[in-house]
Amino acid sequence: MQKELEELLVLYEKHDVKFKLIIDEKQFDVKSVNIKNEVTPVTKPTKRGGVYFSDTIVSKINAIITDLAITKHLTKAMLGPNTEFQDIILRVAYKKKNIEHSMKIITNLTSSMQSSNEIELNLIIQNIITE
Repeated sequence: MQKELEELLVLYEKHDVKFKLIIDEKQFDVKSVNIKNEVTPVTKPTKRGGVYFSDTIVSKINAIITDLAITKHLTKAMLGPNTEFQDIILRVAYKKKNIEHSMKIITNLTSSMQSSNEIELNLIIQNIITE
């Protein structure tokens, strides 16, 4: 997955990349994203809380959505009310050498913050699939 993540970061910096978030088979436009690697508090790869796997470095996406209708889908996606994370898919579309490409990023929601006109989602990348 590291190779795909590096490719995504390069694409995001150099190309016009469009993101769509898919949850419960519903599609939402993504206003903006921030992609980064972050060090976790664990000293070795481990299963956190017996529920999900965490490495010492995780790849995260911060996504801003302006369609607040997404909020009704989030309670099913986040750990807490559920015993497992629901996968949230980010569909990435971009042009490279005038050819349309796409990839799919499988993520899990770790937290969200809502204001009156947008919602910020913090997602951990689980897998990246080049299509």
